[in-house]
Amino acid sequence: MEGMFDPGLLAEPFDVFAFDVEPAEPEQSGEVVLMPGRGTFFDEFIEIRNPEGMALVEQVLAVFDEVRPRQRKRNQAAQSNHTERICRLLANAMRAHFFRVLPSVLYFRKADAEWYEDSPSWMRHGALGEAVDALADAGLFRTITGRKMQDGSVTPSSASSYAPAEALIGIALECGITAQSIRRSIPAEELVRLFGPKPQPEFDWTKGGLVQPRKGKRITFEPTAETAEWTATLAAINAFYRLQDISLGLAPEQLDFWLTERNADPDRTGTPYRLPETFGTDIYRVFNNGDQDNPRFGQGGRMFGGWWMHISEGLREAITINGQSTVELDYGNCHPRMLYAERGLNCDGDLYALPEIGDNFRRLVKWAMQVLINGKRRPNEKELPDHLALPPGFTLREIVALLEARHQPIADAFKTGAGLRLMRLESDIALEIVTTAMAEGWVALSVHDSFITTVNKRDRLEELMNQAHFHRFGMNPDIN
Repeated sequence: MEGMFDPGLLAEPFDVFAFDVEPAEPEQSGEVVLMPGRGTFFDEFIEIRNPEGMALVEQVLAVFDEVRPRQRKRNQAAQSNHTERICRLLANAMRAHFFRVLPSVLYFRKADAEWYEDSPSWMRHGALGEAVDALADAGLFRTITGRKMQDGSVTPSSASSYAPAEALIGIALECGITAQSIRRSIPAEELVRLFGPKPQPEFDWTKGGLVQPRKGKRITFEPTAETAEWTATLAAINAFYRLQDISLGLAPEQLDFWLTERNADPDRTGTPYRLPETFGTDIYRVFNNGDQDNPRFGQGGRMFGGWWMHISEGLREAITINGQSTVELDYGNCHPRMLYAERGLNCDGDLYALPEIGDNFRRLVKWAMQVLINGKRRPNEKELPDHLALPPGFTLREIVALLEARHQPIADAFKTGAGLRLMRLESDIALEIVTTAMAEGWVALSVHDSFITTVNKRDRLEELMNQAHFHRFGMNPDIN
């Protein structure tokens, strides 16, 4: 395996909330020091499997009642919420203990926190903060309160955080809890999600500039026959994935080396990693540009959630499924080729190549092409990402003109936001392939327009990819 991977390594987790305060190095202190705003955000889907999870919860509930005695007994609904809240707080604490160098869990204490407006009732109305305080009083959590800004400040308050104390870790280990006890199970009602259009870019004070929100407002909808079918299919896939061993085939010393390299990257922000979180195998679909008054699902639909989607392409080469080595196949130039195929046109070669600027700027060309297909503005109207550079003697406007000239047959789709419509086609193909593989008893993992499976299923995967594409477009794709 030596030399197999590029330095990209483990991807930045989406749930990291980073400030310019560095965590203490574990080697320099007996106990990792919590710092304001550093950690991994509370995840409502993290849980500890039973029986060890319930054994821990029962002990902690007894301790909780000692530090917060009640004169009146909770009703059944309140007790259920209380138990669920403690379960999830403990699960997030132990997840941080096993999978983060800085075992800190971030959450918002405000009763009206916008962050939790779409969350279950047990998370809302300041209940998390009250429970964290009680567990801290019991000596099971270490806590630090986030920065509170002055009234009227344009700078928002930062999240508070908690981490497992040695006493909790000791109880958890006695209950038999290990890293393998942590799971991330997504309930059925969360498997199909619909969001409205993205709002306009907003100033992000943590980044010091305008930031485009990742998605619009969550839209609630009444299930239809179509969404019910998707939900049932995704639930079946998730149950199937949980029965498989989907992990990284790295020896401990190899993993330590790559983690050290990744965490030492001076350009990296956020809480350091300890281990890849290979417990997160549940997937769900996200649809975009929905309308609250008339929910529709014609755009987006990509599958998210699987841990293999959040690591670098190089590290994905080390994925194993049930102990077997894997191979990854992808649809080359997926969205541009779809646009050509919709017009009944064949296209040869790399669609992200521009002979005029040479072979060293493919990433720049791909980015510009994706902006043309996905957005409604020219790439030269957007800020060039820091990791990309222009070829000497060319402006971004000139690169765009070259792209429009080369792809004149599909240029009518540029700047129309066609990308989300294409994602719906792409995601339907992905769901078909993953579902067919499951029905045949083998595993295919989707990374949007690419798929990972064991080496012995490579040919069957390629056959399915060709069939799914031909069925929709009447021509074969380019598979890498």
